[in-house]
Amino acid sequence: MKLIVGLGNPGKKYLKTRHNIGFVVLDNFAERESLKWKKYKDIAIISLSSGFLIAKPCLFMNQSGPAIIPLIKKYNFNCEDIFVIHDDMDIEFGRVQLKKGGSSGGHNGIQSIIEALGTNEFMRLRIGIGRPPETSDPVNFVLSDFLKEELEKLDAVILRATDAIPIFIESGIQKAMNVFNRKEN
Repeated sequence: MKLIVGLGNPGKKYLKTRHNIGFVVLDNFAERESLKWKKYKDIAIISLSSGFLIAKPCLFMNQSGPAIIPLIKKYNFNCEDIFVIHDDMDIEFGRVQLKKGGSSGGHNGIQSIIEALGTNEFMRLRIGIGRPPETSDPVNFVLSDFLKEELEKLDAVILRATDAIPIFIESGIQKAMNVFNRKEN
C-alpha cells in the first residue's frame, strides 16, 4: 500500500498560496477519481482498497510529520511507500521533479516529516515555484498567491503533477522519475 501526502496549510487564508500546491494536486487527483475526503485525527484522508491512501495534514506545514505518524503506524508504511507532494523554491516555476530521499532544502513541512520518521528516505514530488525576488522574504513568498502570469500556466502544472501519482502507485518511484524528470517538463 502507498501513502500519498500533499503538503499545505489549513484554512481559506492559505488556499491559493504557493505553499499549498501539495493540497491542490491531491484535491485534483481526488476530483479526477471521484473520491471524497474524510477526517482521521489531525489529517484529511481518502482510504481505498486499491492499494493507496491519500492524506492532507490538517495542521500547519511545520507539523506535517506528527500529523501523518498515526497513519504510518496504523498501516505500517515503509519509507519506499511514502510519497510527499510539496512546493520547492529551488526548482523553476512549473517544473515537476521526483526524487528519493535528500535533505529538506529548508522546507519546514519536509523537515517535520524527516524528524517524525527519523529518516529522509521517503519519496517526493517537488513542484517548482521558483525563487522569490531578492528583496522578498522567502516566507512571505511561499505564503503569497501565484502571480497572474503563473496562474495562466498553473493548471498545466497541476495536471502534470497529478499524472505522476498513478504512475508512482502502479509502477514505483523509478518509473515515475523516468517519465517526469525529463527537461522538457
